[in-house]
Amino acid sequence: MIVKDLFADAPLPADKVTSMALQQLLREPINVNDDWQRAENLLLQVDQALGGRLETKVALYKMYAYSNRFEQSFELIHQVLQQGGAAIDWPADWRQLPDQAVDRALIKGPLRLYLYSMKALGFVSLRSGQIEQAVEVLNKLELLDPADEVGGSVVRGMAESLLEAEQD
Repeated sequence: MIVKDLFADAPLPADKVTSMALQQLLREPINVNDDWQRAENLLLQVDQALGGRLETKVALYKMYAYSNRFEQSFELIHQVLQQGGAAIDWPADWRQLPDQAVDRALIKGPLRLYLYSMKALGFVSLRSGQIEQAVEVLNKLELLDPADEVGGSVVRGMAESLLEAEQD
């Protein structure tokens, strides 16, 4: 894996990745399981070079989730929900959103990152054993994104399997 792989679901705009130094940072190999500190350091360098973009926060919370650093992951997920929500006039607390589908054509930029962060909240909640919270956020995400533009159905399927296993 290389640093750029953590940006797969929230790619950086091409016009922001122009310097050779930044391109080199993005091509650095990382292992988030065995050396999460190095991965974190590289991502923080990318974040500094780009001035704190939401995409970098997404990459960081993914890295923390993959390395079982759930508290740090939750913190950054909530930052993206807050900052992304402010950019689109949505509340930081997804529970305050109406149960209304979003137009597929609008799911890009900060709105996409907001919805993707709801999916991430569900995933990290599952990984940290908070199944009820995961189901709650994933249910809301399904109402907002019925076309599954951000792939919430995959995490929702994981949550449903865990709930079924608990009931058996």
